[in-house]
Amino acid sequence: MKISKKVLGRVEGEVELRLRWKKGKVEDAFVIAPNYRGFEEILRGKPYLDALIITPRVCGICGHAHLIACVEAIESAYRKKGAEVKLSQKATLIRELTLSCELIQNHLRWFYLYLIPDLIKLEPSLGEEYVPLRGKRWHEALKASNFATKVIALFGGQWPHTSYAFPGGITCDPTSFEVMQAKEFLRSLKTSLEDFLTGMKLEEYVELKGRDFLTKVSGDIGKFVEISFSHGLDRVGSSYHRFLSKHGVLYHRLCKFDPLKVKESNGKGYSWSKTARYNGYPFETGPLARRMTTADKTFRYLSRKFGDSVMVRVLARLDELVRLTLRSLQILEEIDLSQPSWEKPPVDIDTFSGKGIGVVEASRGTLIHKVEIEKGRIKSYDIITPTVWNLGPRDDNFLGVVEKALIGLDSELKAEIVLRSFDVCSVCTSH
Repeated sequence: MKISKKVLGRVEGEVELRLRWKKGKVEDAFVIAPNYRGFEEILRGKPYLDALIITPRVCGICGHAHLIACVEAIESAYRKKGAEVKLSQKATLIRELTLSCELIQNHLRWFYLYLIPDLIKLEPSLGEEYVPLRGKRWHEALKASNFATKVIALFGGQWPHTSYAFPGGITCDPTSFEVMQAKEFLRSLKTSLEDFLTGMKLEEYVELKGRDFLTKVSGDIGKFVEISFSHGLDRVGSSYHRFLSKHGVLYHRLCKFDPLKVKESNGKGYSWSKTARYNGYPFETGPLARRMTTADKTFRYLSRKFGDSVMVRVLARLDELVRLTLRSLQILEEIDLSQPSWEKPPVDIDTFSGKGIGVVEASRGTLIHKVEIEKGRIKSYDIITPTVWNLGPRDDNFLGVVEKALIGLDSELKAEIVLRSFDVCSVCTSH
């Protein structure tokens, strides 16, 4: 028996992967988040609107998702106390647009900058254009991802760490000029994706169904499918086959998601990440979970055939990238600039007391913010990130989701690929 330890590069934050080997296979696995952030303690006692500034700093990649979860938690607290919170369709759409663009930039950078360097090790013939820093495709992907962040900055004023959402709406009041600029950025993004990611019009890609998805997809998605079959990525990386998103919980059957059934624990104490359970069970969250809990027929088919493997998990993220790009262009056509950006909720912020929950889908999965306010100040704040769902440690009954997915692998490289297929972010161990 041997034990291997490695601090991984090309992840958000730091993660140590500790593997115990027996007869050439992984017998046990530990995913360790080594850093403590303390954001929940930082928030305690502060005026509750300060959370709109502080929580986006939890993460430099998905900080916008933290902002939206935070503002929704505060609005939830208002509503539970009987205060009417009015959100115009304009404000709702712009929040959706900016959050979608954050997911788009993350998915693109994750695939080309984080995952593909490992695929090159598996398949050196992939070519020089994919090599980090100097490869043509590496630069094209980075440039394309920047189109999405520019859209966020147009409406949010900056990216990352945007704080433009406020209870009752948004603080920006865009003109037709900003909308026109956003359209140009997203059209450029769409053209780039068609050139190298899908190898076809995005509208044609989304029409691929079931078996046709694997046989007719082209571009870099098609190359990834070929590599997956050549190196067994269609057969490794499966975990519990339980999926969770704000859209539902899938285990044997699809049920409505109830955030009150989510509980956290400190696990076995070897990681700074807590571990999240739903009704006591571990669940995978992220793009694959979103596809499965929205009854997507293509990914239900892929899941039946290949399970929750690395190939299916990665394809779900790339598929979401395409669909969010098309949806973002649609949103820009739906925005009515004559509507108000913000309507003040009827509460006294200095004396308000209440509890609220905000749930959003971030790049890596379901993000939950829980806030308790007492006389205008934060009494307690709990952030449950996708990290604690997927990378959280074992408890008395179950291995962590990623730990389970690593058991039985026969190479350290594949273990790293399986771990990265969940889009690692140890920065969000905010507790």
